[in-house]
Amino acid sequence: MNRSWRRDSLRLLTLIPIVWWIGCTGAKQARQTNDIAAGRPPVTLSSDQIHSPSGDMSARVPQDWVMVDAEKLEAPQVFSMACNPDYTLSLIFTEVTMDNATRGLFSRDGLKGLAEASFQRRIKRSNARAVMTGDVEEFAIGKRRFGAYTYTTDTMKTLTRVAIFNTGAHIYECAITHLDFNDRALPPQETLRNVHQIILGSIEW
Repeated sequence: MNRSWRRDSLRLLTLIPIVWWIGCTGAKQARQTNDIAAGRPPVTLSSDQIHSPSGDMSARVPQDWVMVDAEKLEAPQVFSMACNPDYTLSLIFTEVTMDNATRGLFSRDGLKGLAEASFQRRIKRSNARAVMTGDVEEFAIGKRRFGAYTYTTDTMKTLTRVAIFNTGAHIYECAITHLDFNDRALPPQETLRNVHQIILGSIEW
């Protein structure tokens, strides 16, 4: 492990309390989507898989992305995190607490309700700086359904997109967010979304 990688990893870890908690009101009608941008995909997925702690879901991360040791994040809900080689995007998987309130919310309002609650948590933890851009999306990739929303905490300088889904046993969030601690140009919103959709398409449960 070289010094540059250690330095960037340490800088990345300092962003975690902001990155993974930051988070929807409104909703679009549920729709089927396969809307990865036409042409060459922005990333190629690795053949390696990550797994949730209980083993009920798996996903693939983009090839050559750097995995971060989740045990060092001091965030027990986070079980997997990776960032791209340029350190301009980070991918974070978290488990949502499945209590009676969460079960009731999902039973009553489905993924839309879970997404709205997710965003409210991010508003609280960002001291009301989180602002959603657009509406909540509800969509399917194959037979698997997701709710998703995009938000900013710094007037669109950086964006985070969060997808939430229910495996039947657990509820998870998969978030992709801009990282701005170096001078490299950040990927545009369309690329952020397309990378996210590709990763969501690899999720199995």
